Amino acid sequence: MSNPFNVYVIEKEGVLCFIAFFRGGGNFVNRICTGISGFDELFFGGILAGSTVLVEGIPGAGKTTLGLEFLYRGAHDLGEPGVLLTFEQFPASLYRDALNFGWDLRALESENRLRVICTSPEVVLLPESDFLEETVRKIGARRVLVDSMSHFRQVIEDPLELRKGVYAFCNGLRRLGLTSFLVQEQEHESEDLHSFEEFLVDVVVRLCYDAKGGLQRRRAIEILKSRGQPHLSGKHSFQITPEGIRIFSLRPHLPEPSGFQDGSQLKTGIRGLDELLQGGIPRGSSVVVAGEAGTGKTVLGLEYLVRGALLYREKGLFVSLDETPEKIFSHAATFDWDLAGLARQGMVQVYYRPLVDVEIDEFIFSLGNYVRQNQIRRVVIDSLPDLIARLYDTVQLREKAFYMISYLNNLGCTTLFLYPTGGEFAGQQLDIVQALAQGSILLRSTLVHNRRIRHLELYKMRGVSHVTGNHLMEITRTGIQVFPRIGGC
Repeated sequence: MSNPFNVYVIEKEGVLCFIAFFRGGGNFVNRICTGISGFDELFFGGILAGSTVLVEGIPGAGKTTLGLEFLYRGAHDLGEPGVLLTFEQFPASLYRDALNFGWDLRALESENRLRVICTSPEVVLLPESDFLEETVRKIGARRVLVDSMSHFRQVIEDPLELRKGVYAFCNGLRRLGLTSFLVQEQEHESEDLHSFEEFLVDVVVRLCYDAKGGLQRRRAIEILKSRGQPHLSGKHSFQITPEGIRIFSLRPHLPEPSGFQDGSQLKTGIRGLDELLQGGIPRGSSVVVAGEAGTGKTVLGLEYLVRGALLYREKGLFVSLDETPEKIFSHAATFDWDLAGLARQGMVQVYYRPLVDVEIDEFIFSLGNYVRQNQIRRVVIDSLPDLIARLYDTVQLREKAFYMISYLNNLGCTTLFLYPTGGEFAGQQLDIVQALAQGSILLRSTLVHNRRIRHLELYKMRGVSHVTGNHLMEITRTGIQVFPRIGGC
């Protein structure tokens, strides 16, 4: 989607802010920075000033936390005082919950940058009620959080009167010039059900808290509607961290190609393999290394990093989702590779993330940041199925794999994705990933006369006139040895 806005980035009190203006007709539409990590990027820079934003989700999805951070960032970081209007929670519990993230709401109140008002929907709906307008005027409020809109349903039973009451309330917030976050409880997890409030507001943000594909629930945010401005469609994962909400939208973070995909080749350093590759792997490529257990995938990945560091002084990263660094160091030592020493020198790092802690979008962000900061040129991920195990939907799998491969390629990494084969669904996943990756190496083994015979096949390698077919491969005491055969017989 093209971005019809001019976006300017400024830093204010340590916070990166986005200011965007609509291009065209000489008219400018002001957009504000919410201060929530990753949220403004979903709207190409921020939401329109004065918008009413409905934040809905099931219990535990993070609705109130998102709203509190919107208020806190505005009042503390961006010079926009706010009002918290609550119909259920007492101020003391809100102060306590906010302090868990380091947000001192009491301090902001003492500085006239925030007001917390605990009242009832009946009081708010009274025609003569003007306490909100008075509060806004006294502190110069620019933002308001209402928690929650669901309470209006408890005091107005007639559907028509309820709609009129909510409509009048939202218009009142607009007249006061407030940018509003309106929290609403979503009683059902069904994505097909829509409340009338969604039609009255300017922006609809739905927070998902799903337990599909594992024991742990995973959070995601989706923009269902944004009146008068474009937004990134689809679901984007997010986490509630000790510092607040962190949203991971991969699309805006795909960097421009770094110039490493220039046709040059990277030597693996593995005996016989570079000969099959006619010199090496094209730089900035991703290669799937697939095979059953015991065929040598991990050994190949480790040697690729060790040889790169020792022979070519290229920094490498081994990402493990299964084994601890100590086990990996011990495994490397059986081949006389001092991987622990290379790690101390910063030449080959081992990054361990237990499978149960992995969320793919956050993983891609963290990996990309580490690669960029440490100038990594070689990456091995062990293993890819562990990373994508919860992506049962093939469309989602293809999308996430595309982002990860493109991100690492454009950062200048030449990446090996280790892929243990076996299982019907694993085969389907492998087909998708192989189609996206630039290269694929297949490892096989057979038992002949009580002796294990291993083979390596260059299944595909874009940009290289490689030698096809099966080639004998041995795992020796010093690493892998490939024996190229003419014709690959």
